[in-house]
Amino acid sequence: MTEKTVPRTNHSAAPLPPGMSLAWATIIALLFTALTITACNLLEQATLSTATTTPLPPTPSPQATVPTASPTPTRPVSTTLVLWTTESYSPTAETPAGEVLAQQLSAFEETHPDVHIEVVLKKPYGKGGILDFLMTSSQVAPSILPDLVILDTVELEKASRAGLVRPLDALISPELKADLFPCVLQAGTVGEQLMGLQFEADIEHLAYNLAKLDAPPLTWTEVLTPGLTYIFPAAGRNGLVNNAFLIQYYGAGGQLFDETGHLALDQAILAEVLSFYQEGANLGVIPPEVLEYKSTADCWPIYLSAQVALTNVDSFRYLRDRGILLSTGFAPIPTQTGKAVTISQGWTLAIVTQDADRQAIAASLLEWLLTPANNAAWNQAANHLPTRRSAFEYLDEEDEYMSFAYQQLTRARPYPSEPEYEQVSRALRQAIQDVLSGQATPDAAAAAVMEAVAP
Repeated sequence: MTEKTVPRTNHSAAPLPPGMSLAWATIIALLFTALTITACNLLEQATLSTATTTPLPPTPSPQATVPTASPTPTRPVSTTLVLWTTESYSPTAETPAGEVLAQQLSAFEETHPDVHIEVVLKKPYGKGGILDFLMTSSQVAPSILPDLVILDTVELEKASRAGLVRPLDALISPELKADLFPCVLQAGTVGEQLMGLQFEADIEHLAYNLAKLDAPPLTWTEVLTPGLTYIFPAAGRNGLVNNAFLIQYYGAGGQLFDETGHLALDQAILAEVLSFYQEGANLGVIPPEVLEYKSTADCWPIYLSAQVALTNVDSFRYLRDRGILLSTGFAPIPTQTGKAVTISQGWTLAIVTQDADRQAIAASLLEWLLTPANNAAWNQAANHLPTRRSAFEYLDEEDEYMSFAYQQLTRARPYPSEPEYEQVSRALRQAIQDVLSGQATPDAAAAAVMEAVAP
């Protein structure tokens, strides 16, 4: 029997791809086996972990916290107001008035914490004085000009004409303007604009010895009484006529300038006043020494020594010395008809800065210093008179002198500041000199004045 042969199949290895050697096949097989074992281990660990551990909620990813920005407070811009003044009107003056002013300026700064006031002292007059410094600085160094300035009312017009100070009409309250005495308002007005605020006033009036007179003389006729002696500063200062003559001239109905600022001297009234002087000199009522007295400061010691019965005095000296005036009365200066007239002089505050914002702050300071209470307090400490009518309400209502001063201020006239006044004043002073010295008659002296001022 023939044996049948069946072919055998090899299941142990797959045929190799063409071109792959047995060595490479072995390496691949080993790598596959290792990966398989690793995957199984990982799957087993995951299964065990799932079975034995409570899953935690997912932790949110931390977010960057941006702090809320606080609004940056806006700090007020500090403003330094520069004030040019003199020692007499300074917060550094070692006087009661200086202390009061220092307190008032400090109080203003407290209510205006963004404002500081810098005070710069200057001479009152002449070379290097306030007006002179303003004019020169405006030409060569305008950056150093102040925001505010204190000026004699006599110099306000010159400063205004030179464009050195600013109009105040739109900067101050109507209530303040309406409360000023008429002479104060007039003194601060140049043209049609208010250019300065007079903050203190002095007037001239009569002082008489109560031991020698029962009542003061009010008219020229009452003065021209043998046995009386009446003194006033007939010499004038710096060659200018004294206030006494101007008051006598106004009281007789005269005027120096008309409403348009043109010269309006009345020759006949000039002659009348000079005739009063001549008659007084002839009677010995007006002594020849009056030609040596340049101001009321020269007359006052003569009166205090009881050598004369009557003298002109300014309100400053009367207030300063009233504590020792045990036998002195006060009255208006005698005039031709007894009409009470006087002249007011003083110092004024004005704004220099051209910056609108600084002008507003400066105006606030002016308003502050001239509140009725502040105006009264400073003037009382300085022996001057307030320039606001309502300020007198803060003074002693029972003080007869203050009532008198109030009435005098209501009818007072400001000291002349017209540009032509200096020429007129010198001519008038010369006429007084000629008449009292007997060198000219009143009519001739009056005619000489008119000739001297003729255009």
